[in-house]
Amino acid sequence: TLSLPKALILGFLGMIATAFAVYVYPLSLIATRRRKIKSDLVFATVHMAAISGSGVHPVKIFKLLLESKEYKYLESEFKKILNHINLFGYSLSTSLRRVAAETPSYELKELLNGMVATIETGGELKKYLQDKSVDSLNQYRLDQNKRLAVLNTYSDIYTGILVAAPLLFLVTLAILDKI
Repeated sequence: TLSLPKALILGFLGMIATAFAVYVYPLSLIATRRRKIKSDLVFATVHMAAISGSGVHPVKIFKLLLESKEYKYLESEFKKILNHINLFGYSLSTSLRRVAAETPSYELKELLNGMVATIETGGELKKYLQDKSVDSLNQYRLDQNKRLAVLNTYSDIYTGILVAAPLLFLVTLAILDKI
């Protein structure tokens, strides 16, 4: 009952909506999850370094972080690690490798792979986590400074366009009126 142009337009709009639902929406969810994991990971790494400083077994580190319920975006990743160990019987390094392969966050992948390398080579996990926590805190400070610089730029633009420009325009109109 629709005319041909209307049917083509509706078909094209349906195609765009389907592409959005199938492709763009999942990618946006992944990007959101990646960003939230990155923000939680900075403080979780510091927490992990503090826990490992007491000489706790690495599996217990993840268990304690999961029980603290402070890092809600990392909980699913920590649950996966513990499930691989407790339910499937994988070793710690195998479970860390598997979770690192599946996680959307590059930073978490790097941390878990570094833990695997440290554990398998017999290095000090405590030292690795302390170094990683210092690095992640420095990176967090740099990111915050970048964000602050962007906000500063936007505030300058806002001041220039929405405050100074109308005042200048009003003064110019007043001068032109007197002339």
